[in-house]
Amino acid sequence: MKNKILLMGGIGAGKTTLKQRLLNESLVYLKTQSLDYSSIFIDCPGEYLEIPRYYHVLIDASFGAVEVWALHDATRRNCPFPPKFATAFRRPVIGVVTKVDHCDACPDIAENNLRKAGIVGQIYHVSAKTGDGIQELALHMSSLTSQSE
Repeated sequence: MKNKILLMGGIGAGKTTLKQRLLNESLVYLKTQSLDYSSIFIDCPGEYLEIPRYYHVLIDASFGAVEVWALHDATRRNCPFPPKFATAFRRPVIGVVTKVDHCDACPDIAENNLRKAGIVGQIYHVSAKTGDGIQELALHMSSLTSQSE
């Protein structure tokens, strides 16, 4: 199970849609109701990040992952992550700014919010809808999943 990637982000950040795009599945809106351990991802409901009493679920789930991906919707101005939240994980945490194709997108604000959340490494800018940035993230994903098998 260590070859899994934990996807976390606020409600509507695009976690499930990104997962579908990276796995070449049909893009179908599905509301994630509980932890989903299908394929190579651990997909978490956005409520687990937005309700502080569930933070421990995210941290516990990360122990089954090789890396944590913190997703931030580029159309969201406020930050769903508490300051330095990424430092609570004992796995590498990268940032993914989603919905960069949207007319209301402000990817710089989203990236700044991810930095405040404690992400010091790579931050990818992607659009699951148009495919922008997906290839680079897919290459990163395949390097993680192949090295830990």
